[in-house]
Amino acid sequence: MRVRIYVSTIVLAFCLACSENREDNTFDKTSVTFDVEQAFNDYVTYVNTKGLKGADSFFSSDNRFYWVEDGVMQYPNRDALLSGIEEFYPSVEMINLQPSKTDIEILNSQTATIYVEYKQEIKLKSGYAFTLDGAMTIVMIPEDGSWKFLIGHSSVKKPRGGG
Repeated sequence: MRVRIYVSTIVLAFCLACSENREDNTFDKTSVTFDVEQAFNDYVTYVNTKGLKGADSFFSSDNRFYWVEDGVMQYPNRDALLSGIEEFYPSVEMINLQPSKTDIEILNSQTATIYVEYKQEIKLKSGYAFTLDGAMTIVMIPEDGSWKFLIGHSSVKKPRGGG
């Protein structure tokens, strides 16, 4: 009986080891973290200095791309996002995106996530201005020599209902 338990334990351990999705951990996590952070900072700088036009270079061309805003699949693909930007940017006079907290997690050499708390002031050419105060979560992947946004979610802070 002990031999059977011992053999079963070895077989189970072997099966678990074979079934794991093993990532090549030879990549430099510190370097990848720096590259992801730099790509996000470049996006913030670009939007704050040049606006939305041309920001498409920060978004992945992968067909899995989408962006959710406040619980709605606002942009189900990259083309929808770019169309939204094309419609919106002519009315924008100024954008000031200010991240206040950033947390980067490197999942593997090809995938990273970023959590960002932010305030974003937007002034339209009509004179109307508003501020968004919220958070973003972004999945990033390397593509064409830099890290790009693959999946994004942004939401603004709202008071919770209830007692």
